[in-house]
Amino acid sequence: METRDVQGRVIALREAITRFSRVETETARRRIPAPVISAIVVNWNGKDYLAACLQALLGQQPPPDELIVVDNHSDDGSREYVSERFPSVRIIDSGSNDGPCRARNLGVAEAKYDLCLLVDNDVVLQTGALRALRAAIDIDARTAMVQARSLCSDEPDRVHYDSADLHFLGTLVLHNWYRKLEEAPWPAGPVGAAIALCVLVRRRPYLDVGGFDQNLFILYEDNQLSYKLRMRGHLVRLAEGALCLHRGGTAGLSVRGSSSASYSGRRTFLHSRNRWYVLLTCMRWRTLLLTLPVQLLYGAVYAGFGHARGHVRDWWAGKLELVRLVPVALRARKLVQRGRTVPDRELLVAAPLTLNPGLAETGGKGLLRRSLDGTFSVWWTCVRRLCG
Repeated sequence: METRDVQGRVIALREAITRFSRVETETARRRIPAPVISAIVVNWNGKDYLAACLQALLGQQPPPDELIVVDNHSDDGSREYVSERFPSVRIIDSGSNDGPCRARNLGVAEAKYDLCLLVDNDVVLQTGALRALRAAIDIDARTAMVQARSLCSDEPDRVHYDSADLHFLGTLVLHNWYRKLEEAPWPAGPVGAAIALCVLVRRRPYLDVGGFDQNLFILYEDNQLSYKLRMRGHLVRLAEGALCLHRGGTAGLSVRGSSSASYSGRRTFLHSRNRWYVLLTCMRWRTLLLTLPVQLLYGAVYAGFGHARGHVRDWWAGKLELVRLVPVALRARKLVQRGRTVPDRELLVAAPLTLNPGLAETGGKGLLRRSLDGTFSVWWTCVRRLCG
């Protein structure tokens, strides 16, 4: 009897300790402020995407504290659809389709909270993604932007956009591009750049660097924002455990899989213009001068790529538009360079350039690709220490 009595008391004591621990945990949880996030969805004629995108956001645990759709004056009934189906969502009509850069900036300017989740309309967050993004940005106060890993919606076991590095040519070197998810490691620390389709940003550093530059419209805007943040000592991360599905992409611009048939003239135009705009606004003059020969070499190779696809007029139109934008870029440069603390040699890399799977991997094109990557790498190795 005495033994049973002692055992009973031990069991009762354990249960009391367990109840006390639960109460303490719940009390502590109440003391910690819930994540306070404004989610901003950018939309243009994406009515068919919006239901899945918004439902996934509202289904996060916890959901965003504010949900805004910035609509670039769609004519497909997007605004009416959101108003009817999602009455809690705030709608901002930008008045015109000036691209996602301006729309994101409008959303951040109107958002109530310091943490702003910027999401494209064709992105569907997976369970726990928002919590993982918040955890990643809280790792270090210097972290200004974190990205979710996006998977191909038609092949969800394959990575589409992951994090990236900033190539000294102004392009992005994509991590895990079209790699199987099970073979794609999560980086242990900060990364070189984020892809803009689903990122959580801190409002203050975002505004301090001018946000996304709307002169880019689309394409290269995430290169530039990552560059601007990191040159001021801010960090960029890939949020471990944050997954999203990436659906159709931007009509006429996005390229899927190994096919280059969908590479449009509009993309050639933007590439021809925007790469140099990023270099003029972000790169130190000394760095640009030291890398100018290979910058021109890369530009000539891309011109050949565009011309081979019948995009002669698009490529030249991009260059003419760039000439018009030079004074604009020089004015933007003053804001971008203000407060800079990190030199180019610590920000930029010369890793092999990212191309679509199966493109220029064998034969003469493959040889040309490897030769160019080698040339760029050797050149950067020679001049890197001298760069500003």
